[in-house]
Amino acid sequence: MLAALLTAAPALAQTPAPSDAQGPQDEQATQVEEIIVTGSRIPTNEFTSASPVQVLTSERAQARGLSDTAQMLQSSTVAAGSPQVNSTISSAFVTDGGPGASTISLRGLGANRTLVLLNGRRAGPAGTRGGVSAFDLNVIPQSAINRVDVLKDGASSIYGSDAVAGVVNLITNRGRDGGEMGVFATAPLDGGGEQYNISGAFGKKFDRGYINVSGDYYRQEMLRAGDRDFLICKNQYVFEPGTRNRADRIDPRTGKPTCNDTLWGQVYVYGPGFTGRAGRFQYDYDGDLGKYIPTRPANPATSAQYPGAPTGFYLVNYDAASRAVVNASHPFAREESVVPEVERYTAFVDGAYEVGGGVEVYGEFLLNRRESRTDSYRQFWNYTYTSTGMGYGGDPVNGFTGDYYLSPTPVTDHFDQSQRVDYIRGVAGVRGDLKLFDNTWKWDVFAQHSRSDGDYTSDVILDDAVSSTSFKTASCVGDKLPVSGRQCIDMNFADPRVLRGDLTAEERAFLFDTETGNTLYEQTYVEGSIGGNLYELPAGPLGLALGFHIRRDEINDTPGEVTLADNSWGLSGAGVTEGSEDTREAYVELAVPLVKDFPFVQNLDLSLSGRYTDTKTSGDASTYKVGLNWAVNDAVRFRATHGTSFRAPALFELYLADQTSFAGQRNIDPCLNLDNRLADGTITQKLYDNCRNPAGPGGGVAGDFTGGNSSAEVVTGGGLGVLTPETSKATVVGVIITPPETGISLAVDYFDININNQVTNLGAAGILTACYLSDNFPTDPICNQFDRDRTLGITQVRDSFINIAEQTNRGLDFTVRYVADTPWGELTLDSQTTWTLENFTAVFAESTVDPLGEVGYPELVGNINASFSRGPWTAFWGFDWIGNQSSLSEYIEGNGSAFTTIDGRRVEVKAEAEFTGFHSASLSYQFDDWKLIGGVANLFDEKPPAASTIIGEYSTTGNSILASQYTEAYYGRRAFVRVSKSF
Repeated sequence: MLAALLTAAPALAQTPAPSDAQGPQDEQATQVEEIIVTGSRIPTNEFTSASPVQVLTSERAQARGLSDTAQMLQSSTVAAGSPQVNSTISSAFVTDGGPGASTISLRGLGANRTLVLLNGRRAGPAGTRGGVSAFDLNVIPQSAINRVDVLKDGASSIYGSDAVAGVVNLITNRGRDGGEMGVFATAPLDGGGEQYNISGAFGKKFDRGYINVSGDYYRQEMLRAGDRDFLICKNQYVFEPGTRNRADRIDPRTGKPTCNDTLWGQVYVYGPGFTGRAGRFQYDYDGDLGKYIPTRPANPATSAQYPGAPTGFYLVNYDAASRAVVNASHPFAREESVVPEVERYTAFVDGAYEVGGGVEVYGEFLLNRRESRTDSYRQFWNYTYTSTGMGYGGDPVNGFTGDYYLSPTPVTDHFDQSQRVDYIRGVAGVRGDLKLFDNTWKWDVFAQHSRSDGDYTSDVILDDAVSSTSFKTASCVGDKLPVSGRQCIDMNFADPRVLRGDLTAEERAFLFDTETGNTLYEQTYVEGSIGGNLYELPAGPLGLALGFHIRRDEINDTPGEVTLADNSWGLSGAGVTEGSEDTREAYVELAVPLVKDFPFVQNLDLSLSGRYTDTKTSGDASTYKVGLNWAVNDAVRFRATHGTSFRAPALFELYLADQTSFAGQRNIDPCLNLDNRLADGTITQKLYDNCRNPAGPGGGVAGDFTGGNSSAEVVTGGGLGVLTPETSKATVVGVIITPPETGISLAVDYFDININNQVTNLGAAGILTACYLSDNFPTDPICNQFDRDRTLGITQVRDSFINIAEQTNRGLDFTVRYVADTPWGELTLDSQTTWTLENFTAVFAESTVDPLGEVGYPELVGNINASFSRGPWTAFWGFDWIGNQSSLSEYIEGNGSAFTTIDGRRVEVKAEAEFTGFHSASLSYQFDDWKLIGGVANLFDEKPPAASTIIGEYSTTGNSILASQYTEAYYGRRAFVRVSKSF
């Protein structure tokens, strides 16, 4: 971080290294007084570093039509090869940081293993809910950023804990002497998801210092599923064997493939002993079901298995014809958010003043507010009887007759969420020069405090309200609900009006509520460093840096009242997550020139660093890093680093309050229907034997056991006192080729990162599978994490955070750049590619998961960019691509073939994401103090890959794969324009 700070002080800037020592740039370098490499505290030039650094510039992002820091970072090759958390993904799934958050995960190793710096200094986390641990990229607008340095190897010995996968250094605009105003807008041609940005900045240089002030407003409109045909109506998306002819079930009401989104308008049926029935009753809202199916099955024996039903209800889902008319795409689905609504306000101030004697005081202040919102819908249900006597005769209930259990399943749009996160960060420090060893040393001492204060508001359904309507045989009017205290009302969940989500104001007030929780995360630290040259060696100066770091992190997450009371229907209850961590560190770094001007050795330099870390909760550890930088001549350079990293468990991993939820037995228990599955060859003998073993949990499982309770309780919590820190090793070996006078630069880097004792929670299904496949069954400790009853099945799973064996990620980074002056202007071509060779996680030594090549985990990602400048004009073309992926082998492994059966027809699934690329083109013109950029992103309106939605190997929205790599495709073709003026 010292190196980054020195860049900001013009009086302290060094002379850049000679150009013939430079390697390839990943993007065109911004003109600054000095480019200091991220990855060392000893000032060096970017392209002589032993560590690989990728540079991303705000100028390039503008040419691509990007206005968001997260978009700029997540589209880089070092991130695009793995799932990332952006506002779309965090709003669709449960992710750390809460809905609306955007983080960066290098190499797919997790955002909490990627350290984010702001101007070379650690930046505190932001977000909502208990899982806050990573920097939220929403807090710093792209308009404030000059460039981003991405250090692509582990650096815990230099920057401290969390720098396991690498470091992202966000470097703001500095050195202004004047101002700039800019306006940006982009609009998809099909509407929805528009983005607007207004920014302004002013800087002033003085004889003894400078000050910069900037402000930014950003708004993103909501993109709804109904805005794009390919994001709505999830079809089966299957094909006739050996052809590309669709073989989906056809809905005769529309003549199109059936939709398979959330079911609505239906009443499920259960017989004696709660035995399930395939068919269910659906109300005929359009009055035309009689054209396609009978009211009840024609077969009297089949019809006799179902109760009598009121007029307008038809039995569906019991044969091919009745399955084709099942309602599974409510109008609410069209209003569901794919891209959330986001609004951000940011102010940033930084400055410095030389007080004399080579001493300078400086400071930074960042203030950001993010407001985001998503709209969604959901199904809910209760249980009731067809008659008050149930088996003993009695009056009909809800208009259905006979002795049956019913489960009406209404749908509601009361499932919206919103967040407001206020983030404040302040830095104050003093730095200067000191004469030591006949050399000028640079020292720096500063304090940082950041505070993220986030409110998260959610629509909830009251569990005690739904429960009060279940198995009711008499009026509840006059009673009070036991938790919420509301007056009970009588509701008929099987009423067609209720089933379609058309509730009265009284019913909504009875069933629904809205709650707000709060997450407060504070980080305070003091850091000091000093660096310079000890003395001259034959090959150059011996550099040294020393420093200390003292930090305190605190979290306090208080869920809303309904969640605290565990009264949110269908969602987890949660307690208060509160805790703190104290970290104390000391570090040293050496730059040792070994050889200079020898045959085949123009320069050979050694870099060494070490850090001692002591934490309150996780003990202490030492880390190191060794780097070798060998310039053979002006054209060839080799570099290599090897180091260790250390990550103490995040606060939420330690202190997360116990949360309870429920999981279906069939989704988590590997020991169901054992005899038949062994005969079919779908399970191994080892799994069969372990499940049947009388010494195992619950005394073993019968071979014909098909399940007891419909669901099991799952308890998730922190691992304080149990978790140990993660440790890792990272190795990078690379070659840089820069033939003189050619304008060509090439870099190839091999990386290998291995994490041991990785902190994670396995999920309920993962815990049971790990137990029954363990070589140490039944004494493996993981088998103590759940309870099994011989009759009821799995009753509880304790899914708290634990340490697992390891995670490994290795591959190759390729960078190519060509610059040429032509008679018509300057041409620049560059390309980056990441080829991931291995990406596996070992839960235990013999239980591994390797998603590489599966949907969401492409082996190859890359980009190609070209710019041509002539006078005031610059033309740009970019192509970002994601290699093909396939989850077909995983589907075949679990199902025996690439085929499935639908209504007696053998059909073929598509479980691949084909090669996908996004073109962008723009033209900029600069005159006087004005600059105008206009262009089109996703020029050819590339759609996200479509795949079968019925196989459960990945997530989809509509038929489209839902993954962070395809966010650009959800917008579709979009035009953008940016106008700026300097003064």
